[in-house]
This record gives sequence, C-alpha cells and structure tokens, in this order.
Amino acid sequence: MINSIFEAILQILSSPLSRREHGYDAVVLLALLVNYRKYESVNPYIVKLSIVDDEATLNGMGLVIAQALSEYNRQYKDKEEEHQTGFFSALTNMVSKEAVTNEAILLALYEAVHLNRNFITVLAQSHPEMGLMTTPTSPVPTTPVTPLGTTPPSSDDLMVEFIVTHMMKEFPMDLYVRCIQIVHKLLCYQKKCRVRLHYTWRELWSALINLLKFLMSNETVLLAKHNIFTLALMVVNLFNMFITYGDTFLPTPSSYDELYYEIIRMHQNFDNLYSMVLRLSTNAGQWKEPASKVTHALVNIRAIINHFNPKIESYAAVNHISQLSEDQVLEVVRSNYDTLTLKLQDGLDQYERYSEQHKEATFFKELVRSISINVRKNLAFNTLSQELLLKEFSTIS
Repeated sequence: MINSIFEAILQILSSPLSRREHGYDAVVLLALLVNYRKYESVNPYIVKLSIVDDEATLNGMGLVIAQALSEYNRQYKDKEEEHQTGFFSALTNMVSKEAVTNEAILLALYEAVHLNRNFITVLAQSHPEMGLMTTPTSPVPTTPVTPLGTTPPSSDDLMVEFIVTHMMKEFPMDLYVRCIQIVHKLLCYQKKCRVRLHYTWRELWSALINLLKFLMSNETVLLAKHNIFTLALMVVNLFNMFITYGDTFLPTPSSYDELYYEIIRMHQNFDNLYSMVLRLSTNAGQWKEPASKVTHALVNIRAIINHFNPKIESYAAVNHISQLSEDQVLEVVRSNYDTLTLKLQDGLDQYERYSEQHKEATFFKELVRSISINVRKNLAFNTLSQELLLKEFSTIS
C-alpha cells in the first residue's frame, strides 16, 4: 500500500489500447486491492475508487466487466450446445469448471457499484463497444450466473429461478433470505415510485408457494439447522405486500385478481402453514415466538381464503358446476371484493438497509481469499505482456 498503483490502473482502463491487453487483469487487481485488509485499517483504494468521476475510466471499467461476463455466458452456451457425452467429456467439463470462476469479476462489479455512484450512472447510459470483444489474458469464467434465453432476464426472473432450483436438504438458508430480500426491495421501489412492471407475477407467486410447501414438507430436517420461520415470515409478508399495495404497482387490475385466484387455488398450502405455526406457537419451546409472528402475518391471507371459498362453492352449487374454470373463479372474486374485510398491516414496505461491515465481513474475507488463490494459480507468467505489466507496476512510485 506504500506505493499506490491506483492511477496506473485507471490509465489502463481509460485507454482502449491498454484496456484490450490488460483490462481484465487491471479490474481484478483493483478488486483485490480494494479488499486488502479493509476491515482492519483505512484502505486508500476504497477512498480513491469512491471519488472517481472520469467518464472514460468508469466506462472502461464497465466495458471490461460487461465483456468478461458476456464471454462467460457465451462459453457456457457453447458448452450446452455441444451435446457431448461420455466419461472424457464429463471429466473435461468438471475440470474446467473447477479451474476458473467468475468470483473476481463479480467482486469488481460489486465494489464499483457499492462504492461509486458515478459508475452506476455511466453504466446505465453507456453502450457496449462491439469492437472490443477480445480474449482476456487471464482465464474467463465458464459457468453462468444467469439463465440464457432469447430475451434479457429481469432480476425477478433470476430470483424465481433460484427459488425453484435450490430446494434441497442442504438448504442454503442465507442465500434464500437474500433472495427474498431482493424481491422485497424491488417491490418497495415499485410501490414508492409507482412503477408498474409488466412481469408474469404468477411465476413468482407460484415459486413462493412452492417454497413454503418445501419448508413444511421438510420441517424436521430443516428445523434442526435453521429457523425456517424467519424465511416463512418473509415469504408471507411478500404476499401481504401484494395484497395491501398491489393495486399501486401491478401492471393491470386483472393482475390483482390473479393474485387472489392463486391464493385461493393454493389455499391448502396456506392452511397447512397456519396449522404448523399454530402448533408450534401454542407449545413452549424455542420456536414459539418466531412461529407466532407467522401466525399473525397470515391473518389477511386466511381472511381472503375464508371469504371467497364459501362464495365459490355457492356459485358452483347454484350453477350445477362440479369444477369451476379460472374465469368463473375470477368472476366470483371480482363480484365479492366489496364485502371482504382486511386488516391494515404496517411496515410492509420497510426494509433494513444493506450494510457490508460486520454482517458481511466474513463472507467477503472468504471470497477474497478464494479469488487470490485462483489468481495465483491461473497467472500466466510465461506471457510476455503480463510479465511486462508486472514490471511496470513494480517501478511505479
């Protein structure tokens, strides 16, 4: 830290020529320097990165990160399309996935967004330079973090994909909590700004209900390791957010009707959840208080179920229909809103602001350690350009 190379890194990122040769390495190096003992002492790289306002430099950093992630996804797509089989192919894929990761470039993106507000503005307004798609001197990741498709996935798509693909006995509770927090913050932003996002919300509702079903089905196994009621409460409150404020951010009135339809259609899951938390909240034990919170949070969902189910059954009986269609159920819902009574719930649009210090320190220490090991392992000292770059860095005073 005595001899700062911060300005040299910025110069590399601002120049198209040097960025082609050393951009990837420069961004990864900057990410590591920013994280060097940042919890034990004042790190000058954090301060310097936070005040960078040169558009060419910030745009260059964004281009390097975007290109690395694009190449990362392209390589994954190519692997998926190969349709190779056999032991050798499986072994090759396994080794290649172990050899490189995308942790470093994602850490760089995180630090740039977290520390520098100017970077967010430049990133949002910039366009990729198509002529700069070159292979970086350091290995580029080969495993995707986002699903590939014909249209760019939204943050909600990514959260839904995570929810439905990680329900396992080795349950990643921390990641699920973060996932639900992201969805909650997006909804809070939509409510605050009255943004009506045209999104297939049913996919999210279905994923959340399936998550509750998974928690209930694996109650014994999961409770031995986790407080599942914290997560269950967050999920229930997402539904409460839709129920209470959905008319301000759902794209159409029919979307709000569909929310009620899904709650009614999947009522058995909510009934089962209520039975589980009621059982634990009425017994003395460590789960009494967290289970009680879920019990209280279910009040409006249960009110909707108890209000509409008898009316749906009555409609079916009067019209001699054994099983109502979705349109018929929606007709019953729309004609009976006026007699539904819901309880006003406060604080649904409030959330704890993100703070890296203390809460996330352990995670970032382990992440930086992992990245450092990977960088050392994959550094190609036999590459002349890389060797010259290191010599240049060592002479800067």
